[in-house]
Amino acid sequence: MKFEDQLKAEAESWTNPDTDVGDKLLRERIRHYGLIRSLLLDKLPTYRFDVLEVGGGPLPISDLLPYSSRTVIDPCTEAYRAIAPCPDHYAGRIEDFRPEYADTIDLVIATNSLDHVESPHRALASMSLALRHGGYMAILCCENNALNHPHPAHKVNLTVADIHSELDADYETVYQLTFERDGFRYGWRRYDGVCGQPAFAWLGRKAY
Repeated sequence: MKFEDQLKAEAESWTNPDTDVGDKLLRERIRHYGLIRSLLLDKLPTYRFDVLEVGGGPLPISDLLPYSSRTVIDPCTEAYRAIAPCPDHYAGRIEDFRPEYADTIDLVIATNSLDHVESPHRALASMSLALRHGGYMAILCCENNALNHPHPAHKVNLTVADIHSELDADYETVYQLTFERDGFRYGWRRYDGVCGQPAFAWLGRKAY
């Protein structure tokens, strides 16, 4: 499947006429309060931060945070504008983030989006490029989503070990939750007879 087809499938999960959009938006928004706590974002002085949210969808988690400035980058933005205002959105891919924006961001947020990008390696490199020294990166993702939740939009399998492999050389791990250690789960999909897929939440600080 082409990456463009994956993006179309992701957008259609929100815009399909058979989808109860109001219910889905409410379900996602209610979850966001828990995600903010799981990533310790409520403990950061985000009111003075320039924030970048990657793959924020029609309802970015950063809506619930105070910030100095905010950019939401999502390749499906134009489709999402049919169901939500999408303020501060930039219709693009994080892998193509422009070098002139390097070292301009204090907090990068990616929740349930890195398993939808074409290249997690390039996405994380761009996210790190955008982040200022001493800035924070917050990542939450279902583990092995393509295996545990088969869907045309899910083609990437990620674990917290992948995040550490990519970022540990330059990032201090401030806090994390994992399925293996903490029983951390996300969403409504059943896994081993229990509601909620295996997931991880990771907050890191750019040290180098």
